Amino acid sequence: MAELEVAKHGKNVINMAVHKEHGLTHKLKEIALEVAIIVFAVSISIWFHSLSEHRHEQKQVKAFLLGLKTDLARDIRQLDDIAKSYHERDKTYEYLAALEPKAEPEAEKFEKAFATANGNWFFIPITSRFEGFKSGGKLTNIEDDELLNDILTLYQLQHQDIRSSESGWRANQNKLRDYLDVALEQGESREQRYQALTTPNGKRRLRNMKTYPQLYERYAEASEMSKKIIKRIDVLYKNGE
Repeated sequence: MAELEVAKHGKNVINMAVHKEHGLTHKLKEIALEVAIIVFAVSISIWFHSLSEHRHEQKQVKAFLLGLKTDLARDIRQLDDIAKSYHERDKTYEYLAALEPKAEPEAEKFEKAFATANGNWFFIPITSRFEGFKSGGKLTNIEDDELLNDILTLYQLQHQDIRSSESGWRANQNKLRDYLDVALEQGESREQRYQALTTPNGKRRLRNMKTYPQLYERYAEASEMSKKIIKRIDVLYKNGE
């Protein structure tokens, strides 16, 4: 519609410019009026286009944030479960490190502890939705600056901090595994495993496996930030509206 108006009034300007029945002053007034109409029509067209584009962008933002809320709820559950798991592992390593070289192992308890000590569990956040929205250059369409900053802090800083702390724990576990690979070259009976873990070197490796407080703190920080983001999304879109 706006294009038709521009074309119509543009034609009027041309006709007035070449028309010989009116004087120059009259022509200029009529041309100025037509130009003003054209400018107004173009401005209205741009405004409606911008409004439509903004609505489309905010519709995408809403879909993203409501989906992100689901991702974060899953991440929170995972963070809580991992923290509990590490607390249990700490108890396992403390038990193993306290064993006396000349004592007899409690078969079932020792075997269970040994198997647990050899396992691990690291935080794997759900990031595909965030990465897709970011790679599309759409994050800046989130108009709530505080919410945007919190999302960026969580995904680009806190998740990285967790990976850094977990890598330290992983390095210690790899050292323990490397030690056991050498110590158990002659066999892996319960007695041989017990003997390997109760040497001074084995005990030192086990003590080093205790989870750093920093890792627990970073799990808790990411969980709290995720809850804060979810709470803000709930405020913005009550009942998903």
